Amino acid sequence: MAKNNLLFHSPLFFHFFLSLLLSLSLLPSFRFLFLLYHYPPLPGISPKRNYLISSEIAKRSAFSIIFTSTKSALTRDTANISVKTISAFDFRYFLRKKNSGGTVVDKRKNSVWFQRAIKLMNTFPFSILIGEGGPVYLMNLIWQGNTAIRKHKITHIYSSFRPFTDHFAAYILKKMNPHIYWIADFRDLMYDPYFNKIYFKKIHNRFFRNIFYTADLVTTISEGLAEKLRAYNSNVITLKNGISKFPEQFLPVPASKFTVAYTGSMYLDKKNAEPFFVAIKELIDEGKLARENVNIIYAGKDSFYWHDMAAVYKLSELIDDRGVLTSTDAMNVQKDACVNLLLTISSDHQTGILTGKMIEYFEAGNPVLAIVKNQIDPELEILLKELRIGKSFSDLPSDLPGIKEFIFEEYTHWKKTGMNRKAVDVEVLKKKYSIEETMRPLYEKIGIPILPLNPLKGTSDFTF
Repeated sequence: MAKNNLLFHSPLFFHFFLSLLLSLSLLPSFRFLFLLYHYPPLPGISPKRNYLISSEIAKRSAFSIIFTSTKSALTRDTANISVKTISAFDFRYFLRKKNSGGTVVDKRKNSVWFQRAIKLMNTFPFSILIGEGGPVYLMNLIWQGNTAIRKHKITHIYSSFRPFTDHFAAYILKKMNPHIYWIADFRDLMYDPYFNKIYFKKIHNRFFRNIFYTADLVTTISEGLAEKLRAYNSNVITLKNGISKFPEQFLPVPASKFTVAYTGSMYLDKKNAEPFFVAIKELIDEGKLARENVNIIYAGKDSFYWHDMAAVYKLSELIDDRGVLTSTDAMNVQKDACVNLLLTISSDHQTGILTGKMIEYFEAGNPVLAIVKNQIDPELEILLKELRIGKSFSDLPSDLPGIKEFIFEEYTHWKKTGMNRKAVDVEVLKKKYSIEETMRPLYEKIGIPILPLNPLKGTSDFTF
């Protein structure tokens, strides 16, 4: 009898009872429809972000359904979410017959005609006619989405860019159902000063303002992007990419060579790895690095860039080209590297272009060398400093000595230990980037209880 009394008065029982009470009273008011063209098992950060955010929301909601273009084993009902495939007969449908990611090598994008085609594809109404998704996907999102809203008493719609088709369908559904709370997520801007991939910018600026003014909330990955998006909607919050599972320990691993890794795309001339090659070449020439000890791993679709750059600086034999890897294999490369190279772009006109790979680099825990085209990005610099994981440099000649010093220090550590180094401040990483913490601003904004989770809901063990 005494044991039973102890059970009823224990913190664990109280936590479970409170969880059950919340699940039966508060959570049923949240019923979500997600419009997510990009979803696992498609590779890349976009599907991963969409998966993690939708899964976390689903754990705290009474009902959740995802509409996606993806066909996979995930398109089945699970304990906490239902996934429905909406067919998309677009250009990526045909590209995926050649490669799983449906991507185009950047070298093929250099032609004037290809660039014009991309700009046309991003220009409304062509963005919904020949862009990602296409008209069949769009019409099915609207038709089946409206049916789902009425059948399942949906309270919230969450859509994410890219593609614009998901946002446009959410906009139409919001017009048809004004009571719906619409959350519009942006991993990228609709257009920015770097890529310039849209016609009639001024007209589109007014058009986008009219579209996204109707959203109840806008979310994005960085404060730099949030600042630009406030031109469309004043209710904008930063929703950083988060980490769902942390390793039990961040332990260094043996490395047969001093390995620098870069995993990802180059986006034509929007990233600049040349200062890195210059630094490696000069350190070798100065006798500070032994050529035979250096290994440069590249994983991605733009191998031509790395081979061309290595040839210019007579470093071709150092390139270890892994090609396009699965997300899991790419993350294993990151965890084993002595240095993870991060490339992005920044200027006075636009900051906060935080590559999606950044969160994977943080999760790996290894030293990060960031090289930013044009100038140092203040937001990125703060993130690296607070985690003590690396340093940020511009691609200007004045920053070359700092890049060389960073590489040499990590090389010296490898030379002494034969291991890579786990530089990240684990406590800060968990505090700032656990998925529960990165989702907190959204929960607080829309009124989802942060803790505890719904005990009647399961959790997905899908891994990337």
